[in-house]
Amino acid sequence: MKSFRIRGGLVFTPTGTVEADVIVRGERIESVVEPAARSDDAEEEIDASGKWVWPGLIDLHAHTRVPGYEYKEDYATSSMAAAAGGYTTYVDMPNVEPPTTTLELFEEKRELADRDSVIDFGHFAGPTDMDQIPKLAKAGAAGFKIYQVTGGYPHDPRLAIDDPARLYETFGAIADTGLPCVVHPFSQSLFEHLYALETKRGKAADIHTFSDVYTRDIVWRLAVAILLELQRETGVRLQVVHTHAPGSLRLLRRAKQDGLGVTVAADPKYFHLRHEDIQKQGARAIPGGAVTSDPGRMQVIWDAIDDGVIDIIDSDHAPHTLEDLKLMEEDPLIGPFGAPHYDHLLSLMLTDVSTGKIRVQRLFEALTEFPARILGVYPEKGAVLPGSQADLVIIDPEMKVRPADDEMYSKSAWTPYAGWEFTGGPTLTMLRGEVIAQDGKIQVDPGFGHFVPGRAQRFSDPPPGRWQGVSLEPRD
Repeated sequence: MKSFRIRGGLVFTPTGTVEADVIVRGERIESVVEPAARSDDAEEEIDASGKWVWPGLIDLHAHTRVPGYEYKEDYATSSMAAAAGGYTTYVDMPNVEPPTTTLELFEEKRELADRDSVIDFGHFAGPTDMDQIPKLAKAGAAGFKIYQVTGGYPHDPRLAIDDPARLYETFGAIADTGLPCVVHPFSQSLFEHLYALETKRGKAADIHTFSDVYTRDIVWRLAVAILLELQRETGVRLQVVHTHAPGSLRLLRRAKQDGLGVTVAADPKYFHLRHEDIQKQGARAIPGGAVTSDPGRMQVIWDAIDDGVIDIIDSDHAPHTLEDLKLMEEDPLIGPFGAPHYDHLLSLMLTDVSTGKIRVQRLFEALTEFPARILGVYPEKGAVLPGSQADLVIIDPEMKVRPADDEMYSKSAWTPYAGWEFTGGPTLTMLRGEVIAQDGKIQVDPGFGHFVPGRAQRFSDPPPGRWQGVSLEPRD
């Protein structure tokens, strides 16, 4: 049984930070002790002086592209990028070929991940076949993913449910499982109408106009309003993703204050990529600019992260080849967009800590503890506590990171952040007591990852006077 003493780091715990040593024995954390304290000798010592010790990052929004699109990415490459970036668990989405909508397809996908992933994994399923929902839940689906955006791949129309009656019925069926329903909110017909209006007024039908209209507040706010009313009626565990519109965030804040069962995720591309990035990089940088060029809108996002309206930061790791992105530049309404994010997302967000945009404790929660709570695995994962799994990442808050296309684990081999400079990054990632990545190098073989099944939960009452935080408990 391997054992480690991680010495001299600043350890992040659910109650704050403490200078301590972490003793790992086998797959679990044995103890968190004062630096001067003695314990049974460990086989190996890891020097964490001047560094932070976090639980391994957990991502609830991965696109591994398996099966069907392995030329873009696969479980080995996506999980290696994730491991090098500090992640120990991820859950992927069902928009693959064929879409993950049946028990048979779910089990086939699980076998592929079991063979190739170097980190622990789960799968969201598509709930378009009502008869399959309970079967998928029993098989261990982490939850279900609905797309209201229906333009075309990667927003697969076969996974789209936009009609309120169908949403109501589907929400009810998912509520019976106790699993989360993750929704990409979008008013597709309104978006298409507004885009057509802009082109009729003389704007080019290009990625700049697309990005501007795609991120319009009303396109997202209207969809979120409907979702919240349907959640109120059905009691489904709703998770709203891609959150960046001020109107949506106001609605979600009020919903949480009213006690609705909703959690909120945001992915950094919306509030980091800029107009100049699209000018330089084209479709690599979509949807940059429309959000980040508006200081008031940006402040709403940072405030929502800071006070917990936005519960988690997910990656939306969504690789495409550069050839694929040329289709987006030719016709934004049918071309795919998305980018690989695992290699550098933690460094991107740590830079926001160093520049004062976000508190480090809030980032810690949003990347570790709160995703673990939503997944139902806390404190097994997402915590540095005695008895927790030894899923850990050691972070150097001062290291300089300069992303480059030719240094990516992601098969797509490009990043929208090429040429940027970040402050902070992971130096070591440990999963179940095994070092899986160190100094950017993968230390384990494909297949090291384990399947993480979904767990039925229900929202519990938060502490008196508080609505922030993820309050969930197991459901009988």
